[in-house]
Amino acid sequence: MHSPVPERPRPRPALVRGLALRFVLVIGDPRLAHAMHVSCVDETIDVQYPESHISCRLRRLPSTGRLLCSFSATHLAPDGSAEEHHHVDLALEGTPGSVTQREAVLDHIHAFHCAAAASRVRIATRVLRRDRLLRRPHDHLFLAAS
Repeated sequence: MHSPVPERPRPRPALVRGLALRFVLVIGDPRLAHAMHVSCVDETIDVQYPESHISCRLRRLPSTGRLLCSFSATHLAPDGSAEEHHHVDLALEGTPGSVTQREAVLDHIHAFHCAAAASRVRIATRVLRRDRLLRRPHDHLFLAAS
């Protein structure tokens, strides 16, 4: 006779909680291919690039049923220190984790990343000007016809 095989224990519900799990498909999106780290844990989506750290906190609004996405982006200086902070709240309609909501979240993450990359390029290519006090003053003469 064949002895019964004991059933495997089911994972605890604590391991599969949070709204961010509905957005886990963003991890494989090509727009996030250059990210050093992407995670979807509990109510937070975190994306880290060399030039920025972007976080999206998810919360369902009880009054309207909409999904509130609170984006926080930190642009990093080339030495790794925080340079600029940005914050945007976005309310999305529909089922949490739907294709349209994922696209909206990805679009905002991508926009923050592009802005941080552009900011870093501007800093790297900035031409330093001499102090205006050290410059020789320019005289502008205008000849008037009489």
